[in-house]
This record gives sequence, structure tokens and C-alpha cells, in this order.
Amino acid sequence: MPHLTTSTRTTPTGPVVTVAGDLDHRSAARLRDALRDIPLRPGETLLLDLHDLTFCDSSGISVLIAAHRRAETAQARMALQQVPDAVARVLTVVGLDQVFEIRPGTGTGNTGTRASA
Repeated sequence: MPHLTTSTRTTPTGPVVTVAGDLDHRSAARLRDALRDIPLRPGETLLLDLHDLTFCDSSGISVLIAAHRRAETAQARMALQQVPDAVARVLTVVGLDQVFEIRPGTGTGNTGTRASA
């Protein structure tokens, strides 16, 4: 399994975190810790770019949910971008496509966005 890596950059609209590799029970804590250390201000958007995500299990989904809740608590937003088709299918099956804002991009399988519920 590919090792999980993250990189973060700051933009005028908020932090962008690129996630690559496998997001599973072994690596979920690493992403959770990385996201926890990113400051969020009201009105910003935490954007998770998942174009290089190769796998995501339920532990990974839990990290995404926690990041969404943290953004809401900070009066910010969280969005997913370039979601791989396999991950997009899982999000749809469990109904999280109705909770997360999913931005289109290569391989997303999604053409629109959904505001946070």
C-alpha cells in the first residue's frame, strides 16, 4: 500500500491540503493530526485535494467527517476536490455527498457542489 503523504499550502481563501496514498486505519491518525494543526478562521475554506488518494477506508472517512465538524466549529467550510471515483462512490453510498461540498476536477465523477448541511 502506498504511504500516506500530505502537503499544505495557504491561499487567500484558506488552506489547501493535498492528500496522497492510502488513507486507512494505519494512516488516519497522521492525517487527523495534520489537519488539527492547521489554523482555520471564520469564512475560510479548508480544501482537501484528493486527486492522488489511492484508497480510503472507514477510518479515513471518519477523519474527513471530523475535519468537516472542525471547520464548522471554526465557522469555516470544508470542501473536497478531485475526489477519485472509488472514493466518490463510497461517499455517495453513505450519503456524505449530501454533507460535503465536493468540487469537480479530474476523476471526481461529480459535476456540482453541495453546501454543508
